[in-house]
This record gives sequence, structure tokens and C-alpha cells, in this order.
Amino acid sequence: MIRVDIETIIMASGPVPSLIVLRERCGNAGTGAPLRSLSIQTGSFEAASISRGIDNSQGGRPITHDLFIDTLGKLDAKIERVEVNHVDAPVFFARLVLAAPDAEGKTREVAIDARPSDALALAVRANAPIYVEDDVMNRAGTVSLRTDTETSEDELKQFDQFVQTLSPDDF
Repeated sequence: MIRVDIETIIMASGPVPSLIVLRERCGNAGTGAPLRSLSIQTGSFEAASISRGIDNSQGGRPITHDLFIDTLGKLDAKIERVEVNHVDAPVFFARLVLAAPDAEGKTREVAIDARPSDALALAVRANAPIYVEDDVMNRAGTVSLRTDTETSEDELKQFDQFVQTLSPDDF
């Protein structure tokens, strides 16, 4: 599994889907390979809910994602992590991994199937880590272009060396 962060949310309106871009964390690029990103299409309401969770903005009444987080808290359960675990292009699949006490008071993990947009909206509200299955990133990910730092000559050389090591079997 690859740890990722939400890099950006591209909001769209009308029939055009919104886009959630996940980028792998720096620590996962220990091989010198460039960071990868994964773009997941979603509806505008779902993208707005994720954005609202990131901004921690509160409306007058709780929306469904807020209600779910509150319910988990009342049940002494929490979201351990979110996993984007499968892709059947263009559809992505995810699961919520919850930690909940059992009848004996021991903590057990429970995995629940979820749409990635719902899982991400819950993850940002619960401050839970987000992971992407290696196979999903390999099949649907792209090289992430980081805009927050300038590309140095060393980075370009590292990228060139990485590309030189690729073979057709890697694709």
C-alpha cells in the first residue's frame, strides 16, 4: 500500500465530472523515482463534501459524512484508514477500515466497502490516513508534477536515469 495525500480538488459543474487528485507522499519515493498521482473522477457534490471536510467548515446542520463521523464517535469506533483498493476503469473501489471495540473490549478492525469519494470525505473529517493499493497506482497512476518546488537539474537527471531503467515489460 502507498500512503497518499489529497493534492488537489478540481471542481466542475454540469455534466463534467469533478476530479480528486491523490499524490504519494515523499517518503514513498525512496528509489529516486518521481512521485506519482492518481486522479479519481467524482460528482460535484461529492467533491464539495471532501473540500468542506478539508476546510473543516460547518454548516447549520450536519451532512451525511458529518453524521457518520459523529455516529462512529458515539460507538467508540474510529476510522483507522481509507484504502483505494481496486480499479475497473473508469470505476475505482475503496474501503473504510474501522477500529471498534468488541464485546470483550478488545479493538478489532472492520473493513467496509465504500465509494472513494465517500471514503475520502470521511478520511479528511477523521484525519485518517489514505492509502492506494500498489496495483491500482501502477495501473492508473501518473507521474505527479509538483508545482510547489522548482525542478532542479539533479531531479531531471534522476528522472532520466529512472526512465532509462524501464523496459516494455514494466507497462
